[in-house]
Amino acid sequence: MHVTLRTLAVAALTGVACATPGAAGAQSLPEFLGAVRQGGGWITLPIEKGTGKLLTRPLPTAGLSLSGCLEIWHGHSGAFDVRIEDTYGNGRLVTLARPAQDVPFTYETGAWAQLDVNVRWSEPRDTTLVVWVGLGRANGERDPCEPVYAPGD
Repeated sequence: MHVTLRTLAVAALTGVACATPGAAGAQSLPEFLGAVRQGGGWITLPIEKGTGKLLTRPLPTAGLSLSGCLEIWHGHSGAFDVRIEDTYGNGRLVTLARPAQDVPFTYETGAWAQLDVNVRWSEPRDTTLVVWVGLGRANGERDPCEPVYAPGD
């Protein structure tokens, strides 16, 4: 499945661009650009009784054209109904994602983005959702659907 996003900066979810999971949150422009250069990052989102929510702070996104990919960590079970909307624009992603399933997307960011993220898990219990958010410039060399793992993972 390929989803097109307009004015949606999914990179705001990456918290810090790293090979190990980091808490979801907003970034500065240098951190955002660093995440793009490094190919994305892992994020974590607390899920309580099967649901999770996140509203990021506004993020400067510099009007970049990006390609990206969401992938739920392969160690999870069930399915995740993921809904992401950009409160600064009309970009949105709505998908039912399963572990290790690639959800590629493309989008052109605006000057700013703020993401409203809602996740519903098919299992009504608590967990920490771990998601790869791959990023690259449109027509880039690196496949954003190839997660970067820490040594030993």
